Amino acid sequence: MEDNIDPGPSAEVSERERNIGSDENNPDQENIEIENTNDLNSEVNLNLDSKFNGDLRQENNDESDSKVNERLHPYITDARESPVPEFDDDDEEEEDDDSEEYDLTEDEDDLQDPETLASTIIHEIQEGTYSCLVCTGEIDQFSEIWSCSSCYRVYDLECINDWAIRGSSTNKTTKEWRCPSCNVATKIIPKTFKCWCGKVTNPEANSFLPFSCGNTCNHKYDDCIHGCSSECHPGAHPICGALGPLMKCQCGKESRQLPCLITPYEDGWECESPCDTIICNLNHPCKRGCHSGFCGPCDEKLSLPCYCGKHILDIECANIDPKQCQDATEKSWIGVGTCTEKTVLYYDCQIHSEELTCQPLPDKLKVCKLDPSQISTCYCGQTPVAIEGRTSCTDPVPTCEKRCNKLLPCGCTCLLQCHAGECECYNIFDVKCACEHESFSVPCKFIQQGYKPKCRHRCSALLSCRKHYHREECCPAEQTAMKREREKKKAIRNNTRSNFNDEVMTIESEHICTKTCNRLKSCGKHYCDALCHSGPCPVCLESTDEDLICHCGKTVIEAPVRCGTVLVCHEQCVRQPACGHRPEIHECHDDSVPCPGCTVSVKKTCNCGLKDDLPGILCLQENVSCGIQCKKSKACGHPCLRVCSSRCTVDDVHNSSTLCQSPCSKVRTNCPHLCKLKCHFNKPGQSIKCDARKCPELIQVSCECGLIKSKIPCGATLEEQSAIGTVLECTEECIRSKRDAELRAALNVSKDEIKLASDDIPYSNSVISTYERQSVWCGRIEDLIRTFIDDYNVQLDNGIKSPKRSHHFPPMNSPQRQFVHELCEAFNLYSESQDEEPKRSIFIVITRNTKIPLLTIKEAKRIRDDIISEQNKAAELKKAEIDASTFNALVIEDVFFGIVIDDLKEELKDAVENSGISKPTFQWMKGSTFVFYSEDNYKTCTTNHEDELYLLMKSFKNILRMKSLAFDCKLCLIDEEVSYILKIDDKLKPSKDLSPVPRPVSANAFEALQLDDDNN
Repeated sequence: MEDNIDPGPSAEVSERERNIGSDENNPDQENIEIENTNDLNSEVNLNLDSKFNGDLRQENNDESDSKVNERLHPYITDARESPVPEFDDDDEEEEDDDSEEYDLTEDEDDLQDPETLASTIIHEIQEGTYSCLVCTGEIDQFSEIWSCSSCYRVYDLECINDWAIRGSSTNKTTKEWRCPSCNVATKIIPKTFKCWCGKVTNPEANSFLPFSCGNTCNHKYDDCIHGCSSECHPGAHPICGALGPLMKCQCGKESRQLPCLITPYEDGWECESPCDTIICNLNHPCKRGCHSGFCGPCDEKLSLPCYCGKHILDIECANIDPKQCQDATEKSWIGVGTCTEKTVLYYDCQIHSEELTCQPLPDKLKVCKLDPSQISTCYCGQTPVAIEGRTSCTDPVPTCEKRCNKLLPCGCTCLLQCHAGECECYNIFDVKCACEHESFSVPCKFIQQGYKPKCRHRCSALLSCRKHYHREECCPAEQTAMKREREKKKAIRNNTRSNFNDEVMTIESEHICTKTCNRLKSCGKHYCDALCHSGPCPVCLESTDEDLICHCGKTVIEAPVRCGTVLVCHEQCVRQPACGHRPEIHECHDDSVPCPGCTVSVKKTCNCGLKDDLPGILCLQENVSCGIQCKKSKACGHPCLRVCSSRCTVDDVHNSSTLCQSPCSKVRTNCPHLCKLKCHFNKPGQSIKCDARKCPELIQVSCECGLIKSKIPCGATLEEQSAIGTVLECTEECIRSKRDAELRAALNVSKDEIKLASDDIPYSNSVISTYERQSVWCGRIEDLIRTFIDDYNVQLDNGIKSPKRSHHFPPMNSPQRQFVHELCEAFNLYSESQDEEPKRSIFIVITRNTKIPLLTIKEAKRIRDDIISEQNKAAELKKAEIDASTFNALVIEDVFFGIVIDDLKEELKDAVENSGISKPTFQWMKGSTFVFYSEDNYKTCTTNHEDELYLLMKSFKNILRMKSLAFDCKLCLIDEEVSYILKIDDKLKPSKDLSPVPRPVSANAFEALQLDDDNN
C-alpha cells in the first residue's frame, strides 16, 4: 500500500516553472509574466511542498468533491460544477472555447471596478480636479500625497499628517486615528511621500501616470503564489491572471494546469479513475475513487463462522480475527469473531462447569477448580486447608472465621466472613445528591449502577425566560446555573459583559423554559405562541386582506395589512359633536378614540342641584361642583362634609360615621382637654369613649408660692384623674425668694414702675387696663368666673362627689385669651388654651388653691387710681423742688475710650487746685459718665458755690477737649447718696418736649384687645 502513495508534484511543478520562460512550444507563455524566475521557483516549491505533501500525509476523508477556495472571485463558479479545461499543445484554440464555460455572476462593469477606480483617480489628478477631503483643496501631479490602503482615497501629505496628529478622530490614549473616508483606524502617521506601490520615495513627476515609479507593482497576493503584474498604480490590485502550477490529482495518475484564479491549491482535484489498490490479505481492491493518503481499512462484507461455531457472522474484512477452532467431536473450522451466546464447558470431573463467552475451546478438558489438588486454602485464601481431608471435588471446602477481604470489581473489599460463591459488595459511602445540596449514606451497589440519591430541595435557578424558576426537586444542573449567575453578575459589576446572546446558547438544557409565552403582542389582539422568553415578543405576523381606510376616507392602506398597523391620517376630522356645537379642530382618528371634548362655555346645574345657572362651564365637563359642603351631622356628630353631591341633596344618603376622618374634638370626661384622636364613634376595634386613651396634653403645675413651674402630661384616663391642680413642693429657692421679698418690703424697695399695695389689689395692671377699655365684657367674664366657683362650692356643700370643676369658654382672639389667663391667676384657677385658630379657646379648672378675691376688678381699679393720683402729686412736688434747687456738681459726659478716672484726676488737678474747692471728689456714675463735686458743699450748695462750679466747668471743658479726654462738661444736680443725676444744665441746647404723644382715639372700643400674643 505504501508503494501507491504519490510523493507529491513538487518536483514536476518546479521543473514546470523552470521551463515556463524558455519553452517555445508552450502556448501559455505569453499569459505568464514573471520577472525573477529563481525567486518564483523557490517560492512555488516551498508552497506546493507544504500544501500537497501535507495533504498526502493526511488520511483520505470521504468527501470526493473538492471545494472551491474562498479566495476565488465571486463571478467564477465552483470548479466541481464547471468542466476542467485541458490545455493541449496541439489545439491552442480550445482556451477560448473552454473559458466560455465558466459562468459569470456579475456584470462586465463590476469586473472593471478596480480599474475604473484607478483610472478615475489618475484622470482627476491629471485634470487637477481631485480634492483632498481634509483641506478640500485640489491635488495635481506636482503634489505630495498619501493614499489610504483600505479605501484608496488620496490625501495631501501635509493635510493627512496634521489630521492624524490633531484631527477629531485621533485617540490620545491609544494613539490611533481614523481615515476621513472609510473610518478605518491605524496607528501609522503618514510622513513620507512615496509612489503608489511604496517602493520609491519622492517619485519624479509623471504626467502619464502621476505618482507612479514605472516599475511592476509585484504586490504579493494573499491567496496565491503570484504578485501583481500591473505597473505601479493606485486603487485595488487586479485579480491574478497568471496560470497556476501543473498539479497532479489526488491519486497522482493524472496532471492538469489551471488558471491561478481557479487552481485548487488547498483541496487539490480528483480524477475519475478508480483507486484499485489491494488493501487486505484477501486481495480486495480499494473501492474509493481518486483520493490522497492511505486507502483505509477494507470494508468488504464477509459471512464467516464465529469461534464457537454456532452462528455465522456478517463482518467487515478489516475486523476479522481468524483463529483455529474445534468442538468436542474434533470438527475444526476457522473462526473470525465472537457471538453473544455463552458455552457451558464441563471440567474433567463432568460435574462442575463454567460458562464461557464465544471463544476457541481448549483441546482437552480443564481440571476441576474444586479438585483437592487445586485447593490448598479456604475460600478467602488466608487459611491453609489440609489436603488429606478432601478426596474428591464434591467434598466441601472448609471456611475460616476471617473476613473475606477479596478485591471486588468495584474496587472495594468483601466484608463477609470467608464464604463460598460469588462475593457481594456491602460497603456504604457518603455521597452528594444530584444537586449537591445534601449528603446521603448509600450502598456501593447503588453507586456502581449509576444512580445518585435525590433530596427534596427545589431548584432555585431562573429559567431561560428570566421569569420562572425551575423548582424541580434535586436538579443536577443547579450548581452550574448558580455559577453562571454569579459570573454574569460579576461581569455586570465590572462592566465587562459584551455578548448578551451567549447565555441563550450556553444555558443548561434543564433550565430552558418550555412554557408558552401567551403574552399579548403589540398588536393588542393576538397572543404570543412562542416558548416563554425574555424581552419583548416578536411582531404579530397576522394580516388581513381588507384595505385599512380612515373615517374621512382620504387615507387608505391597501391590503394586505399587518395586524397592529396604526392608520395615521393628518386630515381634519369630520365627525359632528353630539352637543350640536362647533367641532373642535383635530386630526382624523380611529373610531375607538373619542373626539376632543367641546370647549364652548355654557351654563350648567351643579351636582347637588342647589345652583342651576353656574356660568363659564365647559360643555365637555360633566362633573360640575358649586363647592358647597354638606353640613348635615352624621351619627358621630361631625358634619358630612361631602362637596356638592346629589347623594346628599336628592338621595339623602350621607357619609357613614364608620368612614369619618374628622378630629373627634369632644371634651374628655376626666379632664377638660379636647380629644385629639380621629373620630372613633363607630370604628371597629376602637372604644367610643375618649378617656380610653391616656390624655397626652401637657399641663403646667407650680408650687405653693408659684416660683417653680413645670409641664407634665395630663394623664387622665377612665380610671385615673387629671394631673391638673397638682402642687409641687417648694425648694430652697422658694424660701430664698420669699425672704428677699420680705426684705424688699421692709426696705420699701419695689421693682414695679408704679408701687401698689399688693395686699389690697390682687389683679395685674394689664387686667385693670383692659377693664378700663372694655368694662362691660370684662365684667361679664369676671361674673361668670365668680358664679362658676360659687356653684362648685355649693355642690361640695350639698355632698356631690364629683362636682363640675372645669368650664370651657367660646373661641376668643389672642387679647381676650390673655385677659382671661391673667384674671385666672388672681383666682388661682388653672387655665389653658386649646384648638387651632380661629377656633382657639380657653378652659379653666378649679384647683385646691382656688379662691375668690375680696375686691372686684372695678373696686381694684378705683383703689389703683387713688394710689396713682397720690403718687403723681408727690412726683410733681418733687419735680418742682428739683427745678428750684441749685447745681451742686459737674458732669463729664462721653469720656473717650481708654480714659479712666485716674487720668481725669491727673489732667484736671491744676484746675481744681486753682479753683479753691475744698475736698474735691471724682466719681464714676455709669457708662462713660463721671461727676465732680465737693464733699463739704454738695448737700448744702449755695449760689456762690454754683458760680464757682460754673467757672470751673469752663476750665474743665477746655482741658477735656484740648487733651481729647471727654466730649463735654456741664453743671448738674446729684442726690445725697450720689447715686442719680437729678438734672443737667441744658440751657445752651434747645429744649426737648419729652412728654408722651397721645394715642389717637379709635372709634372701635374693642380695638384695645387686638394684641398679637402667640403664647396665648
